[in-house]
Amino acid sequence: MTGADFVIRRAELPVAAGHIEALRAFYDGWGALGDWSGGVSLPAGSGEIAFVPASERPFHHFALLVPGDRFEAARSWVAARAPLLAEPGSSETTFVFDDWDALACYVADPAGNIVELIAHAELCRSGRSGPFHPSEVCAVSEVGLVVDDRLPALDALAERGIDLWSGWEGPGGLSFVGRKGYTLILVAPGRGWLPTGTPAERGAASVLVSVDGGEVPVSAAAGLLTAG
Repeated sequence: MTGADFVIRRAELPVAAGHIEALRAFYDGWGALGDWSGGVSLPAGSGEIAFVPASERPFHHFALLVPGDRFEAARSWVAARAPLLAEPGSSETTFVFDDWDALACYVADPAGNIVELIAHAELCRSGRSGPFHPSEVCAVSEVGLVVDDRLPALDALAERGIDLWSGWEGPGGLSFVGRKGYTLILVAPGRGWLPTGTPAERGAASVLVSVDGGEVPVSAAAGLLTAG
């Protein structure tokens, strides 16, 4: 099993260069934004999301972990900043993951990234009340990595002490590696992302994680994954 200290420190996500300033405006108020490699970085508790300029127009899925007892406040906070997304044909914008005892909601940012706020009931509980503040975000909870063949990708991660903890579901499913609430999601091209069903696309993404006291760089590009 992956060590209990598994944390996503930084996710470096290429986006179309023309979207950088729109992203900076969209995420203004989500935290103290910084600059990163010609782009913009968003703090997220123990980690950060860094959007870096690219010539292509890729999109990504990532999730921010909010306290397990603060989902409704976090949902109201993000809904005041962007329309909440629902599955096609539905008006429901709160998603219940019974197996994980978790609740989630989603918005899209100006680059088309699918952004999730997720609360695992037993994780990061704060005891706070009142309006949500972005400083309450605990961590980068999930980053999606698109790979052509998940089995060798899972093997490469396992060699670095990063193990599967949930999922698989065969070739068309999802693989969740890391630990509950702190997860890299491996997905095949074409598999639809919740909640819109937008098909996952091959693209580049780099993630720096800490596990067992050390740091491991993980990258996905052109459907292939490398670790370390």
